[in-house]
Amino acid sequence: MEMKYALVALLLLGYAFAGLSISDYTVSPDTIEPGGSGYIAVTLSNPSTTDTVELVTVKVSSADSLGANRDFAVGDLEQLSSTVLTVPFQSSPTLESGVYTIEIKAKGSTKTYVYNPSTGVSRIENQQVEKIATIPIKVVKRPILSVALSSENLEDMTEETITISNSGGNAANLRVSITNAGIGFLNQDNLYFGEVDATAQKTATLDARGAVDGATKLSMQITYLDEVGDEHTETKEIPITVKKGEGDFRFSQQAPIVTGNDDTLTMVVTNMGDAVDDLQLTFSTSDVVLRGINKVEVGSLAEGESKTISIPLVANLPPGTNSVQASLSWVEKGENREGTITIPLSIKSDSEVGVFLEANPTPLVSGGQHTLSVTVSNLGSYSIQGVTVEFASDALTLLTVQPEQYIGGLDKDDFSSVQYKVQAGNIQPGNYNATVKVSYKDASGARITETKPVVIHIEPAAQSGDGTGTLLLLGAVVLAAGYWYFKMRKKPTPSGRLQGESSRSG
Repeated sequence: MEMKYALVALLLLGYAFAGLSISDYTVSPDTIEPGGSGYIAVTLSNPSTTDTVELVTVKVSSADSLGANRDFAVGDLEQLSSTVLTVPFQSSPTLESGVYTIEIKAKGSTKTYVYNPSTGVSRIENQQVEKIATIPIKVVKRPILSVALSSENLEDMTEETITISNSGGNAANLRVSITNAGIGFLNQDNLYFGEVDATAQKTATLDARGAVDGATKLSMQITYLDEVGDEHTETKEIPITVKKGEGDFRFSQQAPIVTGNDDTLTMVVTNMGDAVDDLQLTFSTSDVVLRGINKVEVGSLAEGESKTISIPLVANLPPGTNSVQASLSWVEKGENREGTITIPLSIKSDSEVGVFLEANPTPLVSGGQHTLSVTVSNLGSYSIQGVTVEFASDALTLLTVQPEQYIGGLDKDDFSSVQYKVQAGNIQPGNYNATVKVSYKDASGARITETKPVVIHIEPAAQSGDGTGTLLLLGAVVLAAGYWYFKMRKKPTPSGRLQGESSRSG
């Protein structure tokens, strides 16, 4: 089943004996509206080459709002055979957007022949087998969006107020781009709106210097996340008339800056008009504060000349692209002139996650079965969405069917956990490598992946779960994770735990 952002089934092994398996499933459609319907196709299989699973029954359980509760009598599953079970469901019209679950519990029995050498008699024993799968169902109230401009007449440079209206479900991380040839936002590809639940407005400068005069349609591409974190793209067209005029300056940011940090903004300034002297710039918003200077001295620019400037500042702006007003002053043809311009600033999130692991029972022992609880915390300044977790180690075999599990959204300082059933290999005691990979979308909509390497410690099989076993801590991240977990959260009771260093991509 293909689901965006690795939204996978949390398949939990209840009593996973040989001879019965929930080997596959599909959900169609992968997302439904409140009041919508769909079905799950579940594959039950018997991988055994010797045993038949008899009298297989399936119990389907869900919240009443999904309407999937029912029982099925499947019958016998011969060795190496399988069957597909189709389960319909329909959500309530009043169901809130979210990820819900339907539980599939399959039961059956196998016959075991037990020989008593003292009597020479064999007897038959029935062994009960059971398998449980918990399958996520996404219910989403989709946004219904419309776009309006403050003016439908464009010159070379036109300051526009763009209004986004939403009469449907909430849209997060919403951004707008223009796909017309010759028309775009000045010095930026996207205009970032953030969250839009009803109406939102942004002011930006539209650059139509490359467009042809006359009537046309402005094609605006809108990208956003719905209420469960899936990304969608829509295109809206607005009738406009282009009437070009005369331009001045172009500001182009060379690299993003981090929100709330002491940073240096590097920009290329290009003079698109006549030669100027003593060009100066100041920002007109309190969210952008210059460090150590009162204004930015650009200096003289010939016609068509570009100059790179570095501006020390702190930008207390949300991640994404933000339109910032700036005041300009310069001398042109011997006259003092002033003006304003909208400069797009690309802001990076200070996103970071912490990971804390606990094992039950402890210590981890060679050949033992354990449950690992992986807790992920949001250490950044903004909420993150579409969080998934993947655990891997050559020393442990996952009994949980899917290594990647879905958490969803985490607010600032929030945390959530997933569980893995694992079995340690029949290996020598000692330290072994493992990784915890956390993937999420930050507040700007960028997909981030943090991989935390960890070292786990395996004790001999003779060790008992006395609570003294540990999963080793890696030094560089212990300080950050310890601060979050022990200063900001309640201390957990199990003693097995680990913390890993993070490397980030995306």
